[in-house]
Amino acid sequence: MRFLHDAWWRLATSPSQSFTENFIRGILRVAAWLYGCAMRVRNAAYDRGWLRQDRLPCPVISVGNLSVGGTGKTTCVEYLATKLTQLEMRVGVLSRGYGGRMRECRLVSQNGQLLVDGRPVSASDGLPDEPQLLAMRLPEVPVLVGARRERTGQTALSQFQTNVLLLDDGFQYRRLRRDCEIVLISARMPLAGWPLLPRGPMREPLESLRRADVILVTKADQSLERLAALQERLKSFNPEAVLATAIHEPEVLRDWATGERLAKDHLAGSRVSLVSSIGDPEGFEETVRSLDAAVASHAAFPDHYQYSAPEWERILRDAAASGATALVTTEKDAVRLQPFRQAPRSRLPVFVLSVRMRLLSGEEQLNDRLVRVCAR
Repeated sequence: MRFLHDAWWRLATSPSQSFTENFIRGILRVAAWLYGCAMRVRNAAYDRGWLRQDRLPCPVISVGNLSVGGTGKTTCVEYLATKLTQLEMRVGVLSRGYGGRMRECRLVSQNGQLLVDGRPVSASDGLPDEPQLLAMRLPEVPVLVGARRERTGQTALSQFQTNVLLLDDGFQYRRLRRDCEIVLISARMPLAGWPLLPRGPMREPLESLRRADVILVTKADQSLERLAALQERLKSFNPEAVLATAIHEPEVLRDWATGERLAKDHLAGSRVSLVSSIGDPEGFEETVRSLDAAVASHAAFPDHYQYSAPEWERILRDAAASGATALVTTEKDAVRLQPFRQAPRSRLPVFVLSVRMRLLSGEEQLNDRLVRVCAR
C-alpha cells in the first residue's frame, strides 16, 4: 500500500525519469482526461438542475479543496466551528469518515469523555481519525459520520438541535445544497494546478473555483515568494470570492505517555525523528523545523494509514538508530497510534505536536460572510 502510494506520488509530481515511467504517465493521462470529462458532465448536471440537490432547514457551510489532501481541512473545520460557537450558534460537523472501519456513527466529547452513539469509549482505531480528533478538540460539538451527509444532517438537527452545519470535505459532495462554499488551496500548488486524477492529485480543475464563496490559501508561510502570484491566479477564476490566507502554527506539544503539556520551545536544539500519515508530510517537517529542531528522519506513510504493532516497533528502532533524541508525531496520528500507547515505553520520548489555523489576511471578510450566512 505504502509502496504504491509513493510510486504514484512520484509519477504525479516529479519530472520524467525513464521510458517506463513516461509510458505509465501516458496511460494515467488518458485516464485523467476521461475522469475530467466525467467530472465536468456531473458538475454541469448539478449546475443546471438536472441532478437533484437536497436542502436542509439550516445554513450549511462546506469546507473542501480541489486536491487530494494536504490543505489542512481538519484544522479549518475546527477554526470555523470555534468561530460559529462564539457567535452562539449550535454547530454540527458532517464527515465522510475516511480512515476507519465504523462507517456511520455520532461522536461528541462531554466532560473530557468521548461518546460514540451515546456510549463512552476510548479512542479506537475502529473509528475514523479526523472525526475523532474534531470531536475531542471541539467539546459538545457533535461530529456525525456517514456517506450520505443529507441524512446525517437531519440527524444532527433532530437529535442535537444544531442550527448550522459544517460539511467536512464537501466541495465534491454536491448532493447537499450549501449556503457557503469554502475552498482550501495549498500555497505550494503550481500556478497552473497539478494534473487531474489519476495522473495527478487534482480532484477538479482550477476552473471549479467559480463555485467558491471563499478561497483560502493555507500554509502561506511555506511559499511566501510566490504567494502574490498564486493569489492573482486564483482571483482570476472568481473575482467575487473572498480571498484569504492562513498559516498552520504550532499550538502545544504533549508528552504522549503522560499527557503533560510542554513549552513549544522544548524541542529547540534537539535532533528528532518524525512519523506521520497525513496529506502533507513536508508541511509537518517545516512546522517541526520552525521550532528550531533538526529532523534526523521521517517515516511518512499514506494518509489515514493504519499502523500495526510490528511497524510501530520498527519506527521506534529506526528513530533511535537515526541518532534522534525524541520521536514527534501529529495529533491525527496519535489517534491512530492510541492502541500502542500502553506498550512498554521506548528509550526515546514520544511527543505529539498540535497545530492550529491562524488567518493572515481576509479574516474580517470571512467573519462577515459567516455572520450573513448564519442570519439566513
